[in-house]
Amino acid sequence: MIFRLIGTLVCIVVIACFAGFNLDNKCNVNILFHTFQNVSVFFTIIVSFAAGIIFTIPFAFGHKIEKKNKSKEQKQEKSFFRKNSEQQPSEQKASIQKETDAEAAEHSVQEPEQK
Repeated sequence: MIFRLIGTLVCIVVIACFAGFNLDNKCNVNILFHTFQNVSVFFTIIVSFAAGIIFTIPFAFGHKIEKKNKSKEQKQEKSFFRKNSEQQPSEQKASIQKETDAEAAEHSVQEPEQK
């Protein structure tokens, strides 16, 4: 816990030093049809970083939603198998027999009569 605090303070000091040394550096920023003149380099970097964070947030949440949907499907499959395993053996045999009878009826082909 203390290392996290010290790490955060070190990062803040490094950012503050970087900002202090770059306040005098100016540049022109061209965005499509408009040019902003004499913009601080530090401000340009911070805005670019923030824009990157904003554009990656939907991808991060989309991945979590996708994982959540997969886990729901897996739970449904597990409950289906659990439900079938809870049936009595006689019920299982009867349901298997019904399935095989249905499959046999679908696959049986009547041969034409020969004269």
